[in-house]
Amino acid sequence: MKWPSLRMVNLSGNNFSGSIPNSIGTLTMMGSLSLYDNNLSGQIPISINNCTKLVKLDLSGNNLVGGIPIGIGTNLALLRFLILRSNKLRGTIPLSICHLNSLQILDLSNNDFSGRIPSCVNNLTAMIVKRNLSDYIGGELDFSYAYRGNFLESAIVATKGIETHYDTILSLVNNIDLSNNNLSGGIPKELTSLVELISLNLSGNHLKGSIPKSIGDLKQLESLDLSRNTLFGEMPKSFSSMSSLSYLNLSYNNLSGRIPESTQLRGMDASRFAGNNLCGPPLIRKCRGDDGGGGDADIQDDKSEMEWLYVVLSLGYAVGFSVCCTTLVLKNSWRRAYFGLVDRIWDKLFVCYHTKCTKLWRQRTQTS
Repeated sequence: MKWPSLRMVNLSGNNFSGSIPNSIGTLTMMGSLSLYDNNLSGQIPISINNCTKLVKLDLSGNNLVGGIPIGIGTNLALLRFLILRSNKLRGTIPLSICHLNSLQILDLSNNDFSGRIPSCVNNLTAMIVKRNLSDYIGGELDFSYAYRGNFLESAIVATKGIETHYDTILSLVNNIDLSNNNLSGGIPKELTSLVELISLNLSGNHLKGSIPKSIGDLKQLESLDLSRNTLFGEMPKSFSSMSSLSYLNLSYNNLSGRIPESTQLRGMDASRFAGNNLCGPPLIRKCRGDDGGGGDADIQDDKSEMEWLYVVLSLGYAVGFSVCCTTLVLKNSWRRAYFGLVDRIWDKLFVCYHTKCTKLWRQRTQTS
């Protein structure tokens, strides 16, 4: 390729096949490369590391294989949008991605990545710093390209369960999508330090463990999808402080306990909590203790009351019996009266029994 001054390449939405040529690395001034929705195959050429001016790399919707080039994090320091979804990429997520301090969109969804989510994600500082529209209009975050008019950079981002096209406010979008891979391990608590994240999707993996208690620190988060994993434990109470959250999907995990109280969570679709052992609004299933139903504490109190009742009855019986026995031993007249009463009762019972038996025997003799 003999276009060293080329700044933008957009060949998306065609039917191109074959592999990405190694000569792509000669486009050292290129700031945007969009090859999404083609039939490209082969690996991502390692020569892409020579394109040090890259701000956007979108290779989604192809048949690319292999892994992410290891040096991509150290060489493409200006990269803000890395979109590789819907390919056949595999391997682990390289730790070098954590060097992409300018990264705002990381979309590796619908691939075959395995291993753990790097705990160094808190180094993605662009997802921590708050930005305003004035920061990018004509400034360092302006991605328009002047050539017989302006070309405004754009990207398709999956958030809140749908794909959305962003252009004019693309520079304000902070998104991580690692869904539908084979990632394992826990959700690193370092993710919750990315306080300017708008969308986080980790669904369809093999993540386990509990949801970080500090999840509530993501106060700008509008969409969170952790469905179809093996997460367990209770929902952190900090969910209640996530006032911007409008889409939440925790379905088909092993979560248990009460859903935290908040206006946002109460208004969610109940299906987004299905496949767990959760209770409370918006689910129909009530928790113990709701509507005066008792609850675990009340049940425990009832048990304690019953135990004390048995203790009191036993003590009362023992005291009464001992008083009677003591009185009979010490009081001679009472003892004689008591045993005399017992003898008379016994005599009457014996006479009744003997009379009844004699009568029955005579009736039987007469019949025979």
